[in-house]
Amino acid sequence: LFLRATSQVVMFAWIFHSCSFTVGERLAWTANYNQTSEKEQIMQNINIRENGLTVEFGIREDGIVELLDFTAEDVANAKTTPTDPEAIFPVVEVQVTGKTTRHMHAYKHNAGSASFDFRYDTHSLKETANGKELVLQMKTGYGLEAAYHMQFFNGIPAVRTWTVLTNAGIEDIGLEYVSSFIYQGVSGNGGQPYYKKTEIYVPNNSWSDEAQWNKHAAIDLNLTGMETDGFNCPGFGMNRFWYGSNSSWSTCEYLPMGYAQDTETGEMYYFEIESSGQWHVEYGSGLGKRLYVALSGPTESEQGWWKNLKPGASFTTIPAAFGVVKGGISEATAALTRYRRAIRRPNTDDVKLNVVFNDYMNCLMGDPTDEKERAIIDKAAEMGCEYYCLDCGWYDKGFWWDRVGEWKESPERFPNGLKSICEYANSKGMKMGLWLEIEVMGIACKLADTLPDDWFICRHGKRHADNKRYLLDFRNPEVRDYCRGVVDRLIRDYGVEYFKVDYNVTMGYGSDLNSDSCSDAIMEHYRCLHQWYADLFRDYPDLVIENCGSGGQRMDYGMLELLSLQSTSDQTDYLHNSHIAANVASAVTPEQAGMWVYPYEDNEEHVIYNMVNGLLLRPYISGMVWKMSDTGMKRMQEGIALYKEIRSDVRDGVPFFPLGFGHIRDKALAYGIINGDVAYLAVFTPATDEVEIPLTIEKEIAEVSVIYPKEQLCEYSYENGVLHVKMPQKAAARLFRIQLK
Repeated sequence: LFLRATSQVVMFAWIFHSCSFTVGERLAWTANYNQTSEKEQIMQNINIRENGLTVEFGIREDGIVELLDFTAEDVANAKTTPTDPEAIFPVVEVQVTGKTTRHMHAYKHNAGSASFDFRYDTHSLKETANGKELVLQMKTGYGLEAAYHMQFFNGIPAVRTWTVLTNAGIEDIGLEYVSSFIYQGVSGNGGQPYYKKTEIYVPNNSWSDEAQWNKHAAIDLNLTGMETDGFNCPGFGMNRFWYGSNSSWSTCEYLPMGYAQDTETGEMYYFEIESSGQWHVEYGSGLGKRLYVALSGPTESEQGWWKNLKPGASFTTIPAAFGVVKGGISEATAALTRYRRAIRRPNTDDVKLNVVFNDYMNCLMGDPTDEKERAIIDKAAEMGCEYYCLDCGWYDKGFWWDRVGEWKESPERFPNGLKSICEYANSKGMKMGLWLEIEVMGIACKLADTLPDDWFICRHGKRHADNKRYLLDFRNPEVRDYCRGVVDRLIRDYGVEYFKVDYNVTMGYGSDLNSDSCSDAIMEHYRCLHQWYADLFRDYPDLVIENCGSGGQRMDYGMLELLSLQSTSDQTDYLHNSHIAANVASAVTPEQAGMWVYPYEDNEEHVIYNMVNGLLLRPYISGMVWKMSDTGMKRMQEGIALYKEIRSDVRDGVPFFPLGFGHIRDKALAYGIINGDVAYLAVFTPATDEVEIPLTIEKEIAEVSVIYPKEQLCEYSYENGVLHVKMPQKAAARLFRIQLK
């Protein structure tokens, strides 16, 4: 140990000498050895100050690597809650089959004994295109090795973490749990214990009711610590609070993200898990009276995940993001928005923010014909839309739900051929799009009867069927080849430049065919699907793909790291839709958040409200356009023209929520975008006609004005930091422009 410690001192001295760090530089790296009490270990500290973050790792004398601190830099000197000197906080939590746990833990995932088996080996800090990347290499005595990655992003107070486990031994190793990120020090600054000051935001999500946040005090979630220590009071509890996803709809019940606020220090922690399938968020009471948050993919105890890591094989966890700022939900969401832009695949659609017309919602609703499409294409072009997407139903003459899978046009619906419709949209100045549900095949599809079972998700010797659909298994290369052939043909034969890729069913518990566990099959399916998309964009870099999963049931950055935009909901009521519009930029960058603008009544305020729903996101135009009067059409044209003027601010700006996250019971809602010296604010009054909105913007406000509609048609005033709005009626909405000094 003495020789190892001596070599590490020499190594760190070399780093300091060669890099010549100075006080005030963005990155500070220190190594300190302190002889302390008998209970404490001699530690080497690695302190990183980067982009407003202070991150501290400790390498103990016994070689265990800990993540000790993750703090907003401007509160880094705050008093830290005392810690039990015998408590250890390993940088990665691993549960290995056949090994025990370290102590009493109930159902918590912060106690695997294998986590203490990893010993520090080496580390490196390298430059990448986004910023610094720290890699910590650790080894065990039985061949299991870990590479812990922490990627920093220039100018963004967030990191991306993942761990690669490799079996360098000679025997199989069973994995039951591996953390993507764990920090056992949430709300650890200041003088109060975490359970008296922590508020946890839970991102509830459901079909047609997406992005609905609820805030809970930690103590109300039974996340409490012990006031005294003793034989039966070890300084932590058995309790935890968790939420996650159990199948292939990653956001069926919750968004894979969260916020936690320290109300004493003003720190707001924020995170996301970039999984398209199963994932797990866990808060718990940890040793040393600490609150931990653990982020991971699927687990054995919750989702039935188990991985048999064979000699020479590696396993990489699902990436997770974690950050902290001083502020509230607006500051945290702004930082998370910048992070999501940094990890996203560069593409022209997220630069241009094209306006899309889709013929489904409150429009044709899956019943397209040649005649109907031509009439609606005329209306879409008149409004100023840039893409036209023909939604579901184009491939079958009747009830098409259980016959999808071959993706060939219906001659009964399109006697002149689908290509003629595509060409007609092109002649009107719009690019053509089609709806696909590429991962499924209907149980009545004739092709499905000719294919082997290993094309599909299977359990207990049978194909899994969900709502009259089989689920294709993208682990099978023949499946990937077939689906690629479908896309190639539609692009080649019809000139399609946009696909809305839907996903309306789920694979349940996963597949037991050719898998270590059903849950592992879901994870591997998604990794193959993501690679399939990456290969597709390699060959068609300008192709635009919309991610849809019955609206927002697969709204995650496993998908959105690759795909251009996201369908945020299947909600058909325009008032209810505003409750989603007011919050959804917390889940998705504004420019990727497709929001329905679908007037279905010929009423001016109805049309205006619909348009305001989408103006600070990515408007999906639809609705009963054949009912629209000249007044309604002019309002739609005005709104789309305005969007084209401000969309660069939507693309580059960050969200703010002056009334906090909206709740379904709220009578008024507000959501804004701020970019430099200008901000925009969408104000909705679904159940009132008057609202006061505090505008706590850092810069001084010079002027507030209504910009949609041009005729303000409402009363408003701004004084003493408060915007007062009086609408002409209940169920009204307006878009404001705020000029900043």
